[in-house]
Amino acid sequence: MKKFIHSTIAVCILIILFSGCRPEKIELGPALDKAALKFTVSPSANNPNDIVLKSLTPNATPYWVSPSGNSIRMTDTINIPFPGTYTIKYAVQSRGGLVYADPVTVTINSIDQNTVSQPMWIALTGGLGQSKTWVLDLDANAVSKFFDGPFYFGGTGWEWAPKFSDIPWAGVSAGDYGTMTFDLIGDANFTADNKMFPDLSGTGKFMLYSTSNELQTIGAQVLHDKAQGGQVANWNAKMLIKTLTDSTMQLIAKKNANEWLIYNYITKHYYDTH
Repeated sequence: MKKFIHSTIAVCILIILFSGCRPEKIELGPALDKAALKFTVSPSANNPNDIVLKSLTPNATPYWVSPSGNSIRMTDTINIPFPGTYTIKYAVQSRGGLVYADPVTVTINSIDQNTVSQPMWIALTGGLGQSKTWVLDLDANAVSKFFDGPFYFGGTGWEWAPKFSDIPWAGVSAGDYGTMTFDLIGDANFTADNKMFPDLSGTGKFMLYSTSNELQTIGAQVLHDKAQGGQVANWNAKMLIKTLTDSTMQLIAKKNANEWLIYNYITKHYYDTH
């Protein structure tokens, strides 16, 4: 009993000491005045599509937000491959949190030939000044000319590639789903003409992220159905490119973090010649 009493007293003393030493309120200190932020945003002398970001604010960690992503480097170079006006944001971390400077806009007037000369860009579009048209690998007779079917199923740790004839329960109709075209004529242009579902057609832009094997369309959606495709969370999100050759492409469209569909496409040229 005496041992228990001593232990209880010791615990109480520790609680009292801890409560007495702990500050009741954490003070972060004042935020840095944004007038004190110093930085430059300027085109590279070697390539007008490369933008050089330099943080000149002393004793501060920078935070950049740009069309190419975020960065915390003191000096960084981003590549913007296509014409347009883009916004870049600069901030630093202070004791009071992030402090942002006024956004800076940069204008790009040309396509970066070095970027679009990479093999993935050529496979997708045909190259600078060219266009390439793709179709879903399915026709009105329920025939797929290269893959086993127009789409497969996948998830964390598994993948299933059935024939179209084996999945009538999927609710997807055979038919001419039309065409979609990627071109590099003046810009990165994308057009979808979905004949099965005209409301899914549109004209917009696209971006290919070759370092991460991802494709994103803006303003229009790649060809797909509504029965299975309607379960995809966001058709304008970045899609992982599973495979891409001169005549075939597989795109992963996510239903959620652990389940997805793999859509299979072939070029119009391959369709017409096979």
